[in-house]
Amino acid sequence: MKKLFAMMLAFIFMLSGCQNDLPSSGDSFSGFEGYSLELTEQELENAMRSGKVELENRPDENICYVTITCKTAIASGELGESMLKILPENGVILENYKIEYEDGDTVFDVFSSAVKENKIHMEYSGTAKVPYVEGIANLYEFDCGPLSGWMYRVNGWFPSFSLGQYKVERGDSIELVYTCDLGEDVGDNYGD
Repeated sequence: MKKLFAMMLAFIFMLSGCQNDLPSSGDSFSGFEGYSLELTEQELENAMRSGKVELENRPDENICYVTITCKTAIASGELGESMLKILPENGVILENYKIEYEDGDTVFDVFSSAVKENKIHMEYSGTAKVPYVEGIANLYEFDCGPLSGWMYRVNGWFPSFSLGQYKVERGDSIELVYTCDLGEDVGDNYGD
């Protein structure tokens, strides 16, 4: 009994020496380091300018297109039979869904509307300005390993800032894609 008590006491002392790296209440954080940082207007403008892909023919109306895929999860071999029965066999949850938006709407605004209109399950943490998508269609971050989760791209570009800060433009193609390898398997080199 004394040994058990001594081990528990040592464990408590060890834990009390650890610092809590989590943000204080009210702040948000995500599973991917640095992802949840909110950019200043100037940083956001610079990021958009450096990575933005311009479409040749933008429509005259405020419409864009939303696609949600989990092809890498289906192919990974990591999902159980129950998940494979829930998800589409081809990994396409929503394809090229045309949606109207209001001036000033973000990718998150448009994405949220698209999943609501199509009755697709979605769960996120954080705030509307800096959301972190945890799960779509009951497929969650880390379901296919420690580097798996949801990412977004607009017109083929993977922004390195929050989908709650990216303001959509007419004709944008918004994709939410599931990665099993921190973006490497879906065409992004997040770590580079």
